[in-house]
Amino acid sequence: MLSFRMDEIAELINDINIITKIKCVLYDKDFHILHDYENTMCPFCTLVRTDPQCCAQCLESDREGFRQSLRTRSVYKYICPMGLMETVTPIFCEDEIVGFIMMGQNLQKENLELVRERIRAFPDASKRPLLIEALSHMKFTSEEELAAMRSVVEMCAEYLHMKKLIRVSGMSPTSLLKNFISEHLAEPLSVTRLCRELRMSQSSLYLLARESFGKSITEYIRDVRMERARELLRDPAETVASAAEKVGYGDANYFAKVFRRCNGCTPREWKKRSSVEKITDK
Repeated sequence: MLSFRMDEIAELINDINIITKIKCVLYDKDFHILHDYENTMCPFCTLVRTDPQCCAQCLESDREGFRQSLRTRSVYKYICPMGLMETVTPIFCEDEIVGFIMMGQNLQKENLELVRERIRAFPDASKRPLLIEALSHMKFTSEEELAAMRSVVEMCAEYLHMKKLIRVSGMSPTSLLKNFISEHLAEPLSVTRLCRELRMSQSSLYLLARESFGKSITEYIRDVRMERARELLRDPAETVASAAEKVGYGDANYFAKVFRRCNGCTPREWKKRSSVEKITDK
């Protein structure tokens, strides 16, 4: 199974976008977006994808780009259905494909007339003036700039491998899930984050939790937090507020409500009971 250190990867992808001003998006090996800086397409492409037929053509063009990059195991560049330049760079780890970096939506002078031709043929005539307006705000990207950018992206793909930001793990999905939750217990653990970090769909995550723990993922996280909280509160020096924060509850009052619902007593009552038990044991 693949393991992604998404915080560091996202920062790297963001830096590429900021420095080069050319859009780069990280995809997994199944062509699903893992990280998209600002989560937006350019206005031109956004308009194009309002038409179902054109949107389907764009998506298929991208998928074919991924397939060709995977087949050749190298950078693959192509012209999208609307005439813009796109580039796909594969990322490998231990000779296994783990993802792609797409660099796209680039307008080149030599393709300008092609883009205008595609606009004139756009199915929704009412959108054509808007497409022309969006096109007028796009800057030209020279072949030299694209070549330099491809070199940067290739180096970034190597960097991801070298720094082990993406790894092939021999651990089972259940072990990876348990370890990630345990190591990040003090942080927000939304379903969205877990899916992103562990490269799972929501349905796969829900099924894994049910099969592995016999409960929902939300219930499992709550129970792990409560178990850890009980351990922390056995320490006489540990405050309720501190314990709450360490297990991911910023609101101590809400933490107390959840604790009481799960344990049948308040955190303070648990601390007192634990102290009595320690004295009795002595």
